[in-house]
Amino acid sequence: MNLSPTRPLKLPKQTPPVPTNAVLIDPFYPLDVNGHGGSRRTVQVIELLQKADIELSHLERKILRTQRDRYLTGISSVLNPNTLRFIVQNQLQIRSSLQSLAFCGFQRQVYHDELSHHQGSKLLLWETTKNYVAPYVAKAIGYRVIALPHNIEALIPRNDCCETLETEIASLGKADAVFCIAREEEWLLKAKGVNAFYLPYYPPDPILKDLATVRQARLTTQKQRFLILGTANNTPTLLGMIEQIEWLKQIQSTIEFEVDFEVDIVGYGTEQLSRYCDLPGFTVHGAVETKTLNQFLQSAKAVLVHQKAGVGALTRIPEMIMAGIPVIASSNACRSAFEYAGVYCYEDWRELAEWLSRDLAMPEVLPRPISAEQRLIEWVLQLAQAE
Repeated sequence: MNLSPTRPLKLPKQTPPVPTNAVLIDPFYPLDVNGHGGSRRTVQVIELLQKADIELSHLERKILRTQRDRYLTGISSVLNPNTLRFIVQNQLQIRSSLQSLAFCGFQRQVYHDELSHHQGSKLLLWETTKNYVAPYVAKAIGYRVIALPHNIEALIPRNDCCETLETEIASLGKADAVFCIAREEEWLLKAKGVNAFYLPYYPPDPILKDLATVRQARLTTQKQRFLILGTANNTPTLLGMIEQIEWLKQIQSTIEFEVDFEVDIVGYGTEQLSRYCDLPGFTVHGAVETKTLNQFLQSAKAVLVHQKAGVGALTRIPEMIMAGIPVIASSNACRSAFEYAGVYCYEDWRELAEWLSRDLAMPEVLPRPISAEQRLIEWVLQLAQAE
């Protein structure tokens, strides 16, 4: 899909000096609408704030590019008395390991330096929530904090957050407000007393334009095959795709289901799925060019989405709805999307078979989450102007 932005999103750096009313943002991913779902969420938030004429400044962080630099910096952080003092003062419950001490000490120094040098508003928009020390540092030097987690890091099997769920929730609780991408995570944080709100993913303008083109083309395109779309280089995505293929093969081989279907499998790294596709009806394409991807989207009967485990919310689902493509998704994959018209959820392979056999109508365009968007804008304006 051609997702090149019509107006590139750029954030000013900390140097030269930023305008005195600029809000400091700590983005998790690059501003790339052609990138993965994480980047698109970051673009969504920044586009929304820029439309509200809120000036933003990019928090610059030190990048340790060599193993030697990482080793020396880690040792320095562990030996720095400020690290232990910071942990004790904030009652941080971290693991008793050199890795945890080094991570905590290094992040404390990074945020202290960057926040101290910022010349704009005393508000931090904190997206990189795996760096759990940020709100403690920010609060100590007079900042307000709005957290925008992409997911609860401690719930990810590959968790590189270094710490526990309790530590992460306590850190998010230090923020003045938290805006979650998933309803389930909003519920969890509220249950723990965190001031959390729901800001669903809604595609940024450049993506919306491209999805509208796909929707229009689908009005006159014949639809015969299902589509599995994703990046199989991501382990949770890969495991979900493998189980999905196994369920589809089980449907094929079960006499009681007379479901005749063909499936295209598209995305980076999907070539490794070929060995699981040992029955007719599956075609693995791997990564494809934009024009070819658009052709798959325009002709797909539905997009099949499956996850064995996961947190956050899949940006792919609202994007497919906006493109006019029905989505058949496992119950875990369609979290936070149960209410969307055009999303059909299943718990097991038998329910999946039932949806495969039905003619699914083109879903209506998702309404913009105006109230949720305005809530974020109002919080940012209020805290950016607070003394």
